[in-house]
Formats: sequence, C-alpha cells, structure tokens
Amino acid sequence: MADFADVEVTSVNLNGDGVARRGRGSLTIPFTIPGERVRVRLGETRDGIQSASLIEILRASPDRVHPGCRHFGPQAENGRTCGGCSWQHIAYRAQLTLKTDLVTRAVREKVANAPAVLTMLAGTSDDEPWGYRNKVHFVVERGRTGGLVMGHYARFSRRLVAVTECPVHDARGNAVAFAIRDACQWAETQEVKGIAVRAGVSRPETLATIVVTSERDKRVRAASRRALAGTAAPTSLHVNIHPRGDAFILGRETRHIAGPERLREDIGAASFLISPTSFFQTNVRAARILVQQVLAAVPAGATVLDLYAGAGLFALPLALAGHTVVAIEENRSAIADGQVSMRLSRIPGERCRFIAKPVELALGRARDVALQDFDAVVLDPPREGCQPSVIDCVFGQHGPANAVYVSCDPESLARDLARITSAGYRIESMQPVDMFPHTPHIETVAVLTRAG
Repeated sequence: MADFADVEVTSVNLNGDGVARRGRGSLTIPFTIPGERVRVRLGETRDGIQSASLIEILRASPDRVHPGCRHFGPQAENGRTCGGCSWQHIAYRAQLTLKTDLVTRAVREKVANAPAVLTMLAGTSDDEPWGYRNKVHFVVERGRTGGLVMGHYARFSRRLVAVTECPVHDARGNAVAFAIRDACQWAETQEVKGIAVRAGVSRPETLATIVVTSERDKRVRAASRRALAGTAAPTSLHVNIHPRGDAFILGRETRHIAGPERLREDIGAASFLISPTSFFQTNVRAARILVQQVLAAVPAGATVLDLYAGAGLFALPLALAGHTVVAIEENRSAIADGQVSMRLSRIPGERCRFIAKPVELALGRARDVALQDFDAVVLDPPREGCQPSVIDCVFGQHGPANAVYVSCDPESLARDLARITSAGYRIESMQPVDMFPHTPHIETVAVLTRAG
C-alpha cells in the first residue's frame, strides 16, 4: 500500500518543485507553492531527498491560479502532463518573487557578502505572460495508428505528450507549426521528426524548419509545397536533415526551400538576420531587456571583449553605442549571421570583429586577444557556465576593470561568481530577468568591477 503524508511546503528548488520537511529529510513535490499544506503520495529517495506526488491541496496558497493550458499539471487532459511548463499554477507576480529568491539563495550559498539581488524584471509586455516564446518547437513522432503525433516531452523523459495547444508559444508560430504538421500528415511522410518556427517581433515574418531523418522521401517535398500554399504559410521554409536519434533538435545539414534565408529582428539600434540553425534568444522582448542591462553596465567608450558571443546579441548594440568590440564564438553559423547583421546595421569592421573559435582556445596559450587591451568583458556562457580556466584567465592579473556576466542558471552563476570574486572582483549588482515565464528558468545579469 502506498504511503501518504500531510506536509507544509516551505520553499521551491531550482527545478521549480515545492520542498517540504518530513522528519530529518525533505520532500520535493511538483505543482505546489510555498505556504501550502498538501497531501502527497511518497515516492523514491535519492541523495537524501524523497520525491512525492500531489494528491490533495489541504490549504491553498493565495497565489494559486487556474493553469492557462489544458496539458499542464496533474489535472492535464487525458492524464498526460506536458513537461514544457512547471509554474502555470502560480500567479505571475509570485513567480517573479520566487525566482528572485532562488537567485539570492544560490549566490549567497557560494559568495560571502554578496549584494542583494534586484527585483526580477518581467520578460513580457504585461502581467499575462502568454505567447512570449518567439521560437516555437514541437517534437513529431508517428503514432500507433500511423498518424503523426506532435507535442512536447513529458517532464524528465523522452515520452512524447501530444498537444492541441501551447499558449506560451507565439500564436503565429503555433499556427504555422500545426499547418505544417497537417501538410506532412496529408503527404503521408515517414521522415518528419520535428517542426521549428521562429516568429518575428519586429516584423510579421515567420521562419519555419521541418526536421526530417532523410530527404530521400519525395513526400517531404510534397508536404513543403502544401504548407507553402496554405493560409498559415510561413514567410520562409527550410528542411533540416537530422538522421541521429540524439537529444539535439537540429542536424548539421539544412536546405533552404523558399522565402528569405534569414529572419530579421531588431533589438535596440541593431538589426539581426537569424538563420534556422543559429542560437538566438527564445523570448525577444526579454532579450531586449538583457541588451539594455549590458549596455548600461559598460562604461562609455570602452573596448569590449564579448565571450560566447553567439550572433552578436550584445556585440552589435555595443558597437553601435560607440564601443570597439571583439566577439568570440565557436558556432560558425552564428558568426555568419553576426557578420551579415553587421552589414545590415552598418557597423564598420574596425568597430566589431568576430573570432571563430571556442573561448577556451581563443584565450589559451596562443591567444587571439590580449586581455590587457580591453576595458570590459561580457560573458554569456551556456547553462553549465564557464570553464575554470576561462575564469582564471579572464579575471587574472590582466583582467579588465569591468565585467558583465549573463547567466541562464543560478547554480553555475553562483559557482562562477565565487571564483571571480576570489580573483579580486566585486559584485556591483545582480539583475534577474524573466526570459521564461511559467518555468523556474532564470536569466541574470551580474555586473562586476575589479577591486582597487
């Protein structure tokens, strides 16, 4: 017989789950809120933490709201819970408070005398954070009856949950994706494994990519023609070939089918041309906030080293603001986008230069840049943060006087800030930005100066 318990939820963890104490241990309970008393079914124990599933809310938080999607939470349609969102049951302003607290707790565990984290900035235009994901992505599989099933994976699994809606996606992106799904169903293609759509904010453009295991099937081309002729036709269409069964969304080869090869997006004074395989922030409105924060943190006229630069999200606006920038990025597709975006934004080559190398190699023994030549450094590393060798090199003896660290993970941010501050830097501010409402994911802009 299953074990049950009545517990008080006291906090949330970095996965977004509620945490409760039980005896000497703790429980993690998805879809709960601090301050609630709940009845749970006890599950497995790993690393001293026991999992539990929500059975009944005995005392609800005043911040509990009705989810905006039929596929969310324990009461999801058909009993299959989509893994895309974790916090649709929490009022949005309360989400911002919880995220601010998560960053505060993570950093203060690692960094002594860290300053207070500033109040989280909303990454949407209002208090109803729906339709904010300008990059839409669905997984597609063939169902048991032969039809196509499109949706998202269940939480912490590779089990597909079919969806009929996704309200956190841009509505235009959803319309294009579902129309392409229908076109592939009509063509009876056996090859499709994913559909990605980027919906423009600056302009009414949509860039769609059909991900297939092979392009040998002529039915993929038939599906493409039907999608382009429909009422929800994308502005441009690509086919990406991804034969492997790994966790990556896209494969290495992409074929341009119709329309412009890149989608145009404006952020500040800079214009970006985005190709289907290059990384660009999912939430454009939140990306604009990040750029504003970085621009405000870099002293006027500074020479700037931009590490993990991507397509130049920070490098191009910095160059247009009068800075001289060297941007280091290993993804050549992103660099190609950055260079065409430079020309579109009328940025001269002497104002901004890209180096196509991994940051670790560019800062290695045979350095491509001399750190003493820069007044400021901007770092926007992947979720796992910076390699220790990068931090030691950048913030060592010749470290720039000013630094801006843009993080998408509080744990790696706290770990790296501890190493940076031990190298003689002081944290001036930490500004979290809500790039992904209804999830525990957090972007944080940390501003640092060299002590003395």
